[in-house]
Amino acid sequence: METFWDFSVRTYRKPGVAEACLSLQDRYGLDVNVLLFCCWYGCTRGPLRTETFHRVLSFSEPWANNVVRPLRAARTWMKATGGERGGASKSNWTALRDKIKKTELEAEHLQQTTLERMVSQTEVNCLETKSQIKANALNLKFYLHHCGITLDVDSTTALAHIVTASLRVAVTDKVVDTLHATFHEI
Repeated sequence: METFWDFSVRTYRKPGVAEACLSLQDRYGLDVNVLLFCCWYGCTRGPLRTETFHRVLSFSEPWANNVVRPLRAARTWMKATGGERGGASKSNWTALRDKIKKTELEAEHLQQTTLERMVSQTEVNCLETKSQIKANALNLKFYLHHCGITLDVDSTTALAHIVTASLRVAVTDKVVDTLHATFHEI
């Protein structure tokens, strides 16, 4: 079975996925690791149970808020200013920013391995693509509802792109239709 980290790396490297993830992160404050976890879990185990989802969030939210996001903010600020503030040399500035980027990636890796460990006792299922799409949609709906987010059409399309990329075989139109249907169920 593919680890959560390997799943995330494979999915994130597909064309347009990084941009879609970062768009949802920037626009809505979504945690890309939780978003990808919803997909990984949906592909390997099915729909998330409420208690599992709450355990995942009880770790991920403080971890993201106190570790990952501050590292990202520092790295982003350093990139934007380019070392032009103060007396730091550009090479020292860049070297430190690269270390922060590496530490940020290590923090995300730790988050993902912790989440995977949290669900390691949950039975892995060999789901057909249609069931994976539905499970991903339900898991993502759960996450979006928790965050109080209703996606617009463009953001739903970005999310559909991520879900499609996470599957071994999928048709984007089927993913979009399933997301729309699931997100609008009462």
